[in-house]
Amino acid sequence: MSKTAKHVISIPEAKKRLVNKLSDPVYFTSRVLNKALWPIQAAILNSVRNNPRTAVRSCHGIGKTFTAAMCILWFLYSHKKAIVLSTAPTWRQVEKLIWKEIRTAYREAAVPLGGALLPKTPELHLIHDEWYAAGLSTNEPDRFQGFHEEHILVVVDEAAGVNLQIFEAIEGVLTSSGARLLLIGNPTSIGGAFYDAFTKPGFNAFHVSAFDTPNFTAFNIKPEDIASGEWKDKISSELPYPRLITPAWAADRYAVWGENSAPYQVRVMGNFPQQSEDTLIPLLWIELAMERWNDKQAGDDVQLGVDVAAFGSDRTVIAVRRGRKIDSLNVYTQKSTRETAGLAKYMANINNTHNIKVDEIGVGRGVVDSLEEEGFMNVGVNVAERASNSERFANLRAELWWNLRDSLDPDIVKNPEPLALPPDDELLAELSAVKFKFTARGAIQLESKEEMKKRLGRSPDRADAVCLALYNVKYNEFADCDAFVLG
Repeated sequence: MSKTAKHVISIPEAKKRLVNKLSDPVYFTSRVLNKALWPIQAAILNSVRNNPRTAVRSCHGIGKTFTAAMCILWFLYSHKKAIVLSTAPTWRQVEKLIWKEIRTAYREAAVPLGGALLPKTPELHLIHDEWYAAGLSTNEPDRFQGFHEEHILVVVDEAAGVNLQIFEAIEGVLTSSGARLLLIGNPTSIGGAFYDAFTKPGFNAFHVSAFDTPNFTAFNIKPEDIASGEWKDKISSELPYPRLITPAWAADRYAVWGENSAPYQVRVMGNFPQQSEDTLIPLLWIELAMERWNDKQAGDDVQLGVDVAAFGSDRTVIAVRRGRKIDSLNVYTQKSTRETAGLAKYMANINNTHNIKVDEIGVGRGVVDSLEEEGFMNVGVNVAERASNSERFANLRAELWWNLRDSLDPDIVKNPEPLALPPDDELLAELSAVKFKFTARGAIQLESKEEMKKRLGRSPDRADAVCLALYNVKYNEFADCDAFVLG
């Protein structure tokens, strides 16, 4: 053969090489989808290719949902007659998050991908109806039954929030030799199937903290740099991935939450929370309540809870509850009792309600007096008084907080319509930090406000206001009357 002759490969050989290339998820993502991956994202995709089960627990903002979307598209297009199922704790997370990433990547691919991306439902079909990807909700385990194919992938986003019944249903479809499972999310719960993936054999597991991500590794930023503030001096150029978690955000959360708090350990360090048996409200319950806030419809019953600032850095908070939704938290600093009473009256008027409940201990008594002068009756709540269920609770304060706990329980059998909370990082820190104990006679008692303030660095003003907004004469019921009257 002449030295100038070119090696010509056959069409079958060219197809074989293309198939081999497309079987590489990193190649498919970078060359076909035209999307950049950083090393751990690439490692996660390769793990799904090479391992039946992959689990990823990570901090906030590493591109988890993006990674899952890339995995879905790669698996679907690289396996003949593949079925891909995706799910998450809420329908919003399925439709608006992971499938938003899928739709964007599909439209922006370097080459036309083909198939039919349905406009109104999270589904992508290739060639025929037996080759597709679909998003499923988690409130109907039966929807996961009946899927059987040699190549099947199930992706569970924010997996810590998905209930056991769904995981049991998923196991029923992972029976073929080519089946793959990807669990990905923040490690918000120290129990359940997602936790088991990191404590029992069977999964190729990843743990990703903020300090493993490009905006930290590029400048060698360590946890001690966040604590000392030296991270600022280490950043010598623009962040390589400005959409991912940043050192500035981690430093801000360090200041708001504290290094040892459950939210910081989960959202910055990617650790499972070290929640003891005396933790009142599991972090997962709070996260789920904040996740459903955007989609939760407000009810007609409107109640206000007012926690009055005593002095210094404490804040006055007015919580507005509409049915099973805390509609807003209104925070004020350095207000007199007269001003606070005026703000409460204003909030009551614009929300068309007479139902105002004020913690009357200390300076709150002055707010109650002012409101009563304006015609609002029986608004004062003394949380140190006897609980309505005095056998179970040491005082009314413990009863109110336990009422909040029960209202956040995601078990739909116990609590058919759990409460929705506004996404608020300070509220998250307050609720997840509260501890309880038992008295000598076996009654539930909350730790003191002084103990809470010592650990939080501030009073739990937001959480106390929410508890008051939930208060009703009968324990664990929501007020449905036009005028609130204390029992």
